[in-house]
Amino acid sequence: MMINEKNIKTLGTHNGKFHADDVMATAILRLLLGDIKVTRTRDETILSQLDLVYDISLGEFDHHQLNKEIRENHIPYAACGLVWREFGSRVIQKFNSQLEEDDITLIFDYVDNHLLQGIDATDNGVDIKSEIKVTSISDIIQNFNPTWDSNDSKDEAFEEATQYATEVIKRIISRQISVIKARSIVDDAFQNRTIKEIMVLKSGCPWLHHLLKIDLNNEVLFVISPDDTNAEYKVQTVKKTVDTFEARKDILESIRGKSSEEINSILQINDAIFCHKTGFIASAKSMESALKIAHLSI
Repeated sequence: MMINEKNIKTLGTHNGKFHADDVMATAILRLLLGDIKVTRTRDETILSQLDLVYDISLGEFDHHQLNKEIRENHIPYAACGLVWREFGSRVIQKFNSQLEEDDITLIFDYVDNHLLQGIDATDNGVDIKSEIKVTSISDIIQNFNPTWDSNDSKDEAFEEATQYATEVIKRIISRQISVIKARSIVDDAFQNRTIKEIMVLKSGCPWLHHLLKIDLNNEVLFVISPDDTNAEYKVQTVKKTVDTFEARKDILESIRGKSSEEINSILQINDAIFCHKTGFIASAKSMESALKIAHLSI
């Protein structure tokens, strides 16, 4: 059922200890609806009078049911995933009304895959830390709860957590929109290469995802881009896939992890800045030196 957000004036969720799913659901709704007050209660009489209730009352946006909804990849939905499924596309459009439908879908899926599924999984008791015990977004948000020996207001803590969650999802959406806007810069640089193995960007921007889509023959080995002031030029390797650290080709081994003076001596340049010891990035003060690093690395 498609819900008309223009008719939503009041929100409701439970008033117990909050978790990341109800906080993030609130953040999503606030991005869409503005700073609407949330009533946190378990009083069904009060909740029945509100326009939208989530993570409680066994309604459309509550996952505490035997027949809970599960994604195709077997990650169950929690409150924030259910709210995002209903309202996410409309939230994205508020950031940029000119986005094409395919791009809205890309951003929608990115947010679900990289942010919300982890929260939903944790809230449904799915172990996502079996390999490495990292601090997750769910841990961070849950730490906003007042401690047992504190007299702090739970409602005030919930608002603080919601402000944090709102900023997180805002930045993720904005960054993905910037990735889409960078496509034309990457396309131009790819088409205007003078050496097929080296792509030079006119400005620093997200380039990897789009390059991997258009470079069907895996020709580009290194990408050079300036910083914001054109005072430094980075030479970066091209990863084989988005999800790996393995590059198509690493930067010249003889300069990896060396000081700027050592790099200058080895390459016969005078403005090297650094080269990472693993060989995935190096930099110099001039485009000429950056190009030399890339050339010799080929």
